[in-house]
Amino acid sequence: MTDKSSTDDNGPLGPVPASEPLPALSNHLNGILQKIKLLEFGLYGLQQYGRNAPLDVEDIGPFYRLAEEIESDVLAIREGLSNPATGRVA
Repeated sequence: MTDKSSTDDNGPLGPVPASEPLPALSNHLNGILQKIKLLEFGLYGLQQYGRNAPLDVEDIGPFYRLAEEIESDVLAIREGLSNPATGRVA
């Protein structure tokens, strides 16, 4: 589900070059949007599964980790926007 054009050697949220902040920021936001859609789809599936079968607490783990990843991505972008001197969003 990852668009290769929005990834680099540092992962989908690698450094944003200072010379192209808007296109690079757009790629970072696209990566976050993809993760949110994956989280939404997975939670919907978990909800549907839970209607017919008991859920194990372990079933929620991957979605919690994905939410943590999204939080980390958003914080990195916010830090990069608040500190434009670095020219990076890590």
